[in-house]
Amino acid sequence: MSFKVELDMNIKIILTFLIAVTMSGCASLGSYNAATGRQELIFISTPQEVAMGQTVHKQITATEKLSKDSELIARVNRIGKKVASASDRQDYQYHFYVIEKNEINAYTVPGGGIYIYTGLLNELKSDDEIAAVLGHEIGHCAARHTVKKFQAALGYDFLSEIVLSKVDQQMQQLAAMGSGAVMTLVTSAYSRSDEYQADQLGLKYMRRAGYDLNGMVKSFEVLAKEGGGGSTPLILRTHPYIADRIKAVKEEIAKSHN
Repeated sequence: MSFKVELDMNIKIILTFLIAVTMSGCASLGSYNAATGRQELIFISTPQEVAMGQTVHKQITATEKLSKDSELIARVNRIGKKVASASDRQDYQYHFYVIEKNEINAYTVPGGGIYIYTGLLNELKSDDEIAAVLGHEIGHCAARHTVKKFQAALGYDFLSEIVLSKVDQQMQQLAAMGSGAVMTLVTSAYSRSDEYQADQLGLKYMRRAGYDLNGMVKSFEVLAKEGGGGSTPLILRTHPYIADRIKAVKEEIAKSHN
């Protein structure tokens, strides 16, 4: 066996081990995440995450129409930036986009890009309710749930390129997935624990930013109503039961008043 082949095999063994440890949630190495209070092993650096998000944004805007309603865009940005300024994660800039579509949906992509649909905004009556939805998505960013989801889904070959700093190849691979595959990944399920954690972080950032925490309860009630007609909103299809989330949020709000 040649030295190069043996070295490549050793690298693959090490990477496979590290990936397995990361995905099991048992990693004791890595950097401290102030949002989760844990040491986490993330292969994707912040600049790589931002570059990944820019690639995903191009694919989203190739299939989705961004709103041109300047008043609505300004409102979302005003609220979003205020909540984002309270986030535990400040190593990149958050960007907020309004998608012109009559759909009850919002999501985030790596690098702090947060998207909310006009269909959902039309149902949210107050700044506090909008802050709740955006705060939840910012919570996913701060806890690095989004980049972990991409990291898990893209697998060994993609991660090996990241570890070896082959950034151009990594972006080409992501671009080659196509917008349909990327959107499937973007809107794929988080774990229940991730969803509850994003709710908790959203409440924390709302409180820091001066919004009424009951806005999150009201936003959930809007989502529950929208899901009661037989067609479950996309934002809820893979999320924990809405009644359980409302209960958990009310408990967190009660704690904050003690």
